[in-house]
Amino acid sequence: MTPNELTGIQKREHICSLIDAVKLRDKMSTDFSYVSPDENLTDVLKKMGNLDLHEIPVSQDGKRLMGVVSYGILLKRRNLSTSSKAGSISIMPQEISPDTPMTEVAEAFLTSGFRQIPIVTRQEIQGIITRTDIASIIKDIRELRDLKVYDIMTEDVQTISSEDSVDAAVLSMKNLTIRTLPVVDDAGQLTGIIGIKQVANYNWRERKRETVGEVTGDNSPVEIKVSSIALNAVHTISSTSTLGEAVDKMMEHHISTLPVVDDGDLVGILTKYDMIELLASFRQRDMVYTQITGLDHEDRFAVDEIDNTISQSLHKIAKISRPMLFTLHVTKYHANGGKLKYSLNGRLITEGRIWVASAVDWDIIKATNTLMQRFERRVIEKKEERIAYRKKHRASG
Repeated sequence: MTPNELTGIQKREHICSLIDAVKLRDKMSTDFSYVSPDENLTDVLKKMGNLDLHEIPVSQDGKRLMGVVSYGILLKRRNLSTSSKAGSISIMPQEISPDTPMTEVAEAFLTSGFRQIPIVTRQEIQGIITRTDIASIIKDIRELRDLKVYDIMTEDVQTISSEDSVDAAVLSMKNLTIRTLPVVDDAGQLTGIIGIKQVANYNWRERKRETVGEVTGDNSPVEIKVSSIALNAVHTISSTSTLGEAVDKMMEHHISTLPVVDDGDLVGILTKYDMIELLASFRQRDMVYTQITGLDHEDRFAVDEIDNTISQSLHKIAKISRPMLFTLHVTKYHANGGKLKYSLNGRLITEGRIWVASAVDWDIIKATNTLMQRFERRVIEKKEERIAYRKKHRASG
C-alpha cells in the first residue's frame, strides 16, 4: 500500500466518523403526519399534496407503523382505483432505529428511493428522517461542503419539452425512475421544471379521475401540455459552486433538484439523491455497494452479464483505487426507425474521488462494456498523472 493510498483510507475513515458522529435522534423530527389504513387514495394524496410530502406513514393511532404510501410506488402500479385504501397500497420500509448510523441511513434512502423514512423501535414510530435532514450534514463537514457541484452532478440531463403532454412526462419519470424533469423550449433553453407532485396534484385534485392509470401512462392519457402545470420559477446553480452553497439553496427554497447552468447553458443536474449517494459511499462495508436502476422486465435476460461485466471492471479498478459505491441507471428511448437504444449513466465513488461516465448503444451489453471501459481508462489516466507528477517533482528536487 502506497502512502497516498493509506492517506486516502485514513481520510475516508475520518469523514465516515464525522458523518456517523451525527446522531439520528438529533436530526429526526418527532412531529409527523400519518394516514389511517382505511383512508382512500384520493384523500391520502390530497393530504400528501397539502403537506408537500412524497411519502406518508400508515398507522391506526400514530404509533404502530403499518406501512408507507409513496408517490414512487404509485408510479409502478397499474389501474389503481382512487378508492383504494391506504393499507392496501402501502409497503413496509427498511427498518431504521434511532441508533442506526447515519451512513447506513443514507444507504437506506438509496435503496428505497424515499424522501422520508419512519424511525421505529419494535414497530413503534419514533419520528421521521428526511433527505433534507441527511443532506444538511454536508454543511458541517469541510471536506464535503467544499466539493464542487461538478464533482457529483449528473451531466447527461434528461429533459422534457414544454410542448409535450403531461402523460409523456410521467412516462419519462416512470422509465427513468426519477421524479423531476427540467422543462426546455424548442431551443433547448431551460424554461421550468416539473415533478411527480405537480402531476399527482393535477390528476387527483383537479380531475378526480376514477383510476390513476394516467400516472403509469397506461390509461386515459393526460392531454394537457407540460407548460400548463410546470413550475416556471426555477432555481439553478453553477457547476463551480460548492456543495455547501447547493445545500443552502435547496434548504432555503425547499427544493430537491437544482439544474446546473453555466453561461445560460444547461450542463447538468444536482439532486439531494446525489448528496445522499455521496454520504452513503463512506459507509464501512466489505463489498462495494452496487445499484442498478431503470431495467425493465424485457431486459432481465441481460442482468447476469451486466453484473459480471461490472464486477470484473470494479475488480480491475480496485487494484488502483478501492471502489466504495457504484450506481448505474439505464434509460431506453426510441431512436431512428423506432428501434430502442440504451443510454447508460454511471457514478463510481472510489477512495478520494468521484467518477461519472455515460455510454449509448443499441445493445445493452455493449453499452455496459463501453461504460466500464471508460471508468477503467479514467482511473488509469489519473494514476498515470499522479506518477508523472511525482517523477517531475523528484527530478526538480
